[in-house]
Amino acid sequence: MRNNLERSAWIILLSSFGLCVALGVMIPLGIRWYVRNAQMNQHVSLQVQRGPLSVVYGGRGRALSVSEDTRDLPEASRITAPNATSGRLVIEAPDPGTVAPIATVQLYDETECVLSLARSPRFSASPLPHRLTLKMEAGRVRVNVYGTLDRSTIVEVQTPQGSITLTEGSYEVKINAESEATVRYGQAVVVGDSGDESSLGPGERAILRSDGIDGPLPAARNLVANGDFQDPLESGWQTYNRQTDPQQSPGRIELVTSVVDNEETTAVNFYRDAVNHAELGITQAINYDVRDFASLELQMAVNIAYQNILGFGGCGYLGSECPIIVRINYRDIHGADREWLHGFYTGRPAEDWLLNYWAESVEIGTWQAYSSGNLMEELAGTPPAVIQSLTVHASGHSFDALVTEVELLAQE
Repeated sequence: MRNNLERSAWIILLSSFGLCVALGVMIPLGIRWYVRNAQMNQHVSLQVQRGPLSVVYGGRGRALSVSEDTRDLPEASRITAPNATSGRLVIEAPDPGTVAPIATVQLYDETECVLSLARSPRFSASPLPHRLTLKMEAGRVRVNVYGTLDRSTIVEVQTPQGSITLTEGSYEVKINAESEATVRYGQAVVVGDSGDESSLGPGERAILRSDGIDGPLPAARNLVANGDFQDPLESGWQTYNRQTDPQQSPGRIELVTSVVDNEETTAVNFYRDAVNHAELGITQAINYDVRDFASLELQMAVNIAYQNILGFGGCGYLGSECPIIVRINYRDIHGADREWLHGFYTGRPAEDWLLNYWAESVEIGTWQAYSSGNLMEELAGTPPAVIQSLTVHASGHSFDALVTEVELLAQE
């Protein structure tokens, strides 16, 4: 009987000791795991540039038409930018001391995507990065990844053919029958559903197909020199200034510093405060044979801070005085000289003023990314053979407009 009591006592003592040791180890490990892995939702805002967009909040309910900016977009939300619309997702860390975004996603028209995940570590002691997962189902996005001083940011873009993991940098992802990822700068890892994997560096791209990955490939060739205006205007560009009334202020063209997508960049500023017609412009000779290219796409960022034509917005009586107009002069395969135009304006024109089909309204005072789409398809009736020149000009009476990131991308 005594032996049974001693045995029971030892069992209780050893069990208590073992439990004490286990708790002494597991509780600190559990706290460590929690501090390392606990997460908070990031702040995601949807900026409507050209609306309305379609949003299914949280992935539930019916799609709502959205024409105004929206804050605190929940995870699982589905965002659709129909034809001729665009918007931007701005993702901020939950830390109230952080004012700059950790990532931005530019949504071009005919794009559909789902915000699958947007989370950051809850505690500053955690070594894990900010994470954002975007599921793309159609269209095209441009993703800028930034991070913070004490933490990196990882963005995963899921496509029907695989996934693309992005670190700090600038990227483009397109989806048609296949997926295409392009690195402007930064590093990306592309993993196909077939199990193939490819690493991409600056100026490289990859094509994801159901049967594998084609890449790394050279990124599309940019035919415009100094389109980011990091060098003086004299490098690649010629300026001109014309006006009908020599007594009026001639206006000015100069390089200025501006912030685009959380990055300080250089832009060209067209400024005039006067009446009667004037045109200020920059032009670049290109003279490049594009007959062997399947795609030709113009990209740029524009910001119209102010415009006034006789108290109105728009593009003047004849529709030709937009505060920003970009013109591509080209020779087609039949030898005829032609031009392609696209203009931007703010405000409302007078009732009897013409608005050309190639002009679009933008929100005043905000940067907007523009993409022409494939000009080879748009100009299929008069296919370009040689791109002769590209001109960006401001036209009208009084205006204050900026342009940067001018690219004319040719791809075989």
